[in-house]
Amino acid sequence: ARLAQAAEAPQGIRFLSPFDPAIRDRKRALRLFGFDYRIEVFVPEKKRQYGYYVLPIMEGDRFIGRADMKAHRAEDRLEMKGLWLEPGVKLTGAREKKIRSAFATLARFTGTPAIEADAALRRARDA
Repeated sequence: ARLAQAAEAPQGIRFLSPFDPAIRDRKRALRLFGFDYRIEVFVPEKKRQYGYYVLPIMEGDRFIGRADMKAHRAEDRLEMKGLWLEPGVKLTGAREKKIRSAFATLARFTGTPAIEADAALRRARDA
């Protein structure tokens, strides 16, 4: 029973570090999850597809998208600069609420209690 419980993936939404073992090996992440992730920190700005510091987003046991984050330390503010959902993933009201909750958790973790996500969520909704 414990093994079965341990094997269950969390059902909430989480932002992962770009260095998380689940995606560190790009080929394996693509093979296991169908998620093609590339950290763009070292990519010249004009060649970036998503952004400087893009975090993968997991919902349960699948990747549903990615978000570009920027910490404005002087203002104690975390900004979601962009949000891109994977093909077939819709930004429902319930999913948006979960993303906002996970974003607030990330902001507390990073010590940036003020959050700014409305514009990115609106663009994702309209995409």
